[in-house]
Amino acid sequence: MMPLTTTIERQWYLLTSKPFKDELAEIELGKQGYEVYRPLAQRLRKQRGKLVKKTESLFPRYLFIALNELTDNWAPIRSTKGVSQFVRFGMQPAIVPSDLILNLKNQELALGERAIDLDRFHQGDTVTLTEGPFRGLSGVFMSYDGEERAIILLEILHKQTKLAISPAKLLAA
Repeated sequence: MMPLTTTIERQWYLLTSKPFKDELAEIELGKQGYEVYRPLAQRLRKQRGKLVKKTESLFPRYLFIALNELTDNWAPIRSTKGVSQFVRFGMQPAIVPSDLILNLKNQELALGERAIDLDRFHQGDTVTLTEGPFRGLSGVFMSYDGEERAIILLEILHKQTKLAISPAKLLAA
């Protein structure tokens, strides 16, 4: 008779860091052997009057950590330099769907870099949609709307239509 064993796989949880310490928290948790994921984004920022491309956290003050509920030691996490606390719903730490982490990592891979480039298009650039019902159509990049959406102008049935879409679903034409 085979012994009954259950293996609980690691799940992703959400941590908050202290202000401006998410990179430090990622490094320190990594030194302790934890699997940590902090999605990065490239953004244009003004520095001394010039626009400079900066790499920073896609979700400032948040990072993901993969933990096994039974076998991993959770105790040192909260006292790690840069870490503030687990995001919780009630008393339970918030579990993040693995699909979300995989999707974020795939977007990074699709761009060929470790960081998602949120400012890679400029007003007037011709772009092609790579996913969704308008896949293959070309449009004109108008602007970024917040940190996660691009506004493009499409010509559909001889009419100019604005469309908000994730920049990861666009390619420069």
